[in-house]
Amino acid sequence: MLKRIPKSDISIRPFKAYKEWSFNDNSSEISLLEAEEGNYTSTVSNIIITGSLSGSSYNKHSVFGQLRAQFYNDSGDNPFTRTGHKTKSYTNALLSKERFLNGSAKVISIPNVYVGEGIKKGSVILKDNFNAPDEVSYFDDSFGNIQDNRDLIRLNRIDVENQTINFIDVADNSYDGTIGLIDGVQDSYDFFLDIQNNEFSMTFDGELYEMIIVSMDIESGLVIVENIPFLPEEAQGIKIGNVFYNQGLIVLTRDSAFKLQNDWTLDYKSTQTIYEHEYLLIANEDEFNVSQNPSAIVNVGKETQRYITSDGKNVSVVTNPGISYIKKKSILEDGTILDYRIPSSVKANVSGGFEHYELSSSVDSTGSLLAPFITTIGLYDDNCDLVAVAKLPQPIKSEPDIPVSFIIRFDT
Repeated sequence: MLKRIPKSDISIRPFKAYKEWSFNDNSSEISLLEAEEGNYTSTVSNIIITGSLSGSSYNKHSVFGQLRAQFYNDSGDNPFTRTGHKTKSYTNALLSKERFLNGSAKVISIPNVYVGEGIKKGSVILKDNFNAPDEVSYFDDSFGNIQDNRDLIRLNRIDVENQTINFIDVADNSYDGTIGLIDGVQDSYDFFLDIQNNEFSMTFDGELYEMIIVSMDIESGLVIVENIPFLPEEAQGIKIGNVFYNQGLIVLTRDSAFKLQNDWTLDYKSTQTIYEHEYLLIANEDEFNVSQNPSAIVNVGKETQRYITSDGKNVSVVTNPGISYIKKKSILEDGTILDYRIPSSVKANVSGGFEHYELSSSVDSTGSLLAPFITTIGLYDDNCDLVAVAKLPQPIKSEPDIPVSFIIRFDT
C-alpha cells in the first residue's frame, strides 16, 4: 500500500553543525610549512645547490609564491579580486593591515577531512609556547585575521608631573590628551601612566579605563597593553596573519620566524551543513485500514494471467490487483450492499462477519474490527525504491472513522 506525499507536507531545513578540533606541534594530521621569498641555498657534499628542497618534501620558495599569487597579490582591498573576508575599516599602517606578506611566512595546512565545509569564523585560537611562562594566545577576529589581542602603542611624550602621555596606536592615530573629536562628539580625554605598578589608565568623558602594561621599551617607546577599549577597530590588536576558512589554511605573516617554533596548540571548529527532513504522513479514514490477514479479507476483481516462459517455467502475473474487503456486511454510499460475511457450515442461512465494531463501537472501540496496526512506515523514491524506514515506538491502529497523522524526521 503506497501513497504519494504532497510537496506541501515535505520540509527540508538546513542547519550548520560544528565540531571542535585541537592539534599541537606533535600532531601528524596537520602540516606546518615554511614559506620564504627568493632563492635560498643548501650545501650537499660541499656543493652549493640553489633553490633546493627544504627538508625532503616541499620548497619554501614555491609555497611563498603560491601564497602571494592566491591571497596576497596586492589586491587585498579589491572586493572583486580578493580571496577571503575583510572588515569594513581600512588603514595604510602596516601593523594593522589585514593583508600583509613580508619575506617569509608560516602556514598551518589542515586537511579537508578536519575542515569540512570550512573553519568556523571566530573559532580559531592559536597558543604559542604552550605551558611556557611567556605563553601568547592569538585569536581569529571572524574577518579572516589572526591577531594578538594585546594592543601596541608608541609613546611620544611622557609628562611625569601632570601624569599624562602622548602616544600613537598601530593605525597611526595620535592621542595627545587634549580636547578632540571622537565619534563626532567634542570631548576631553586625559591619560595617566603608572610605570612602577605597570598600570595605564585613561579618563574619557568622566569614565575611567584601567589597563595593564605587559611590556615597555623605553628606548623605542613601544608599549604592549592588555586591551585598550577606546581604540578604533583598525587599531585593536596587531594583525599577525590570516585564516582562510574555506581552504583550511592559517598563515602567519608578521615575524613568522619567531612564532610556532615549538610547543604550540591550535583549537578551532569545523563546519558541516546538516539537512533536517520532515515528512507529514496522513492515513485518511479510507486508507491503510484493511486487514492483511488472508483469513479476514476477501479480494474482488483480482485477475491473473499464466504463461510458460522460454525455459519451461509456469509463471503467474497479476494483471489487476482488485479490491480487498474485510469479511463483513457493508453498505456503500450509493446504497449498494456488500455482503462478504462467512457462511455457517451448519446452517446455510446463517453467516457471520467482522462488523461488530460498527454495531457497538461505543463499548468495544478496539475489539472486533480487523483493521491493521501500523508499526513501520517506509519512504520510497520516484522509482519505488525503499530509501528510509521509520519504526513506531508502539503499534497504532488505523481506524476507519478518523485519520491518523505521522511526522517523520531524520537528518542527512
